[in-house]
Amino acid sequence: MKKIRWCLVAVLCVASISAHAQSLTLASGPSGGTWYPLGAALANIIEREVPGTRVTVVNGVTVSNILGTNMGQYDLALSLSTSNSQAIQGKGKHFTQPQENIAGVVRFYSSPYQMAVRANSGIESVADFKGKVINPGVVGGATDVMTQRVLDLYGLSYDDMARVERLSYADAAMQIKDGHLDVFTGIISIPSGAIAEVALGSGVHLIPLDPDKLDALEKQDSGYTAVEIPAGTYRGQDKSVLAAGMNNVLIANKSLDADLVEKITQAIVDNAQALRNVNAALNEFTPETAAQGIGVALHPGAKAYFEKNTATATNN
Repeated sequence: MKKIRWCLVAVLCVASISAHAQSLTLASGPSGGTWYPLGAALANIIEREVPGTRVTVVNGVTVSNILGTNMGQYDLALSLSTSNSQAIQGKGKHFTQPQENIAGVVRFYSSPYQMAVRANSGIESVADFKGKVINPGVVGGATDVMTQRVLDLYGLSYDDMARVERLSYADAAMQIKDGHLDVFTGIISIPSGAIAEVALGSGVHLIPLDPDKLDALEKQDSGYTAVEIPAGTYRGQDKSVLAAGMNNVLIANKSLDADLVEKITQAIVDNAQALRNVNAALNEFTPETAAQGIGVALHPGAKAYFEKNTATATNN
């Protein structure tokens, strides 16, 4: 009888633990980008550091990550500060109404919007993209949205291109090396492995964003910042290049339990070094910068963590 009672107790304990387990869905990015391994690393950290959590990572892109988080399809998602700013205002064709159910967790690192062509292509400006084959990636992705905004600043659109491709970074690098693609675009860290791969051939030329166009972007939305890509970052790039930068961040559904989000935030910040091992771009991720420039107000749980542990809690 004792053995049976102990077995019943064990079963009840397991059932109790299972009942309190928290299943979370985290939307990351497409294969080949920085977000894909970052999402996996975050899931491992959360499961290890926050007892009872189980995290499922799904591939996504910025716009769908925001929309899915707002609807409660995702609990957590990687996003961009500029896109968050547009989302909460309901600006742009992808956000027809304010996405009021998203909240900030942490900021990781900033990335510039990079435009690369073969060094011998003769393309010197965005104005020269007319009639060329361009790759803005998946529809609705941050690069897609950004490419359309940049083209518009120069009086161009996809209709002016010879062809618009929807390739991954890795496939785009192969296509541009083979001469089947003229312009590679991406919101990616410095240096980009995909652009470096292209540069191994004939070298690359990075297309700058003119200062007045960057000013126009900054007036349209908060979250943009000027980034200088140093000369010599890639083979064939002999001049520094001005680019528009934006912050890569983690957001959450606003209704996610505050205590849970506080624990998740602590787990992520406490494991900053492990995240830096994922990509060199995360070297700038520190407790002092983690609450800054997210583009949307902090989740109450994240805000509670930063107010207790740092002096940098902010609302955007």
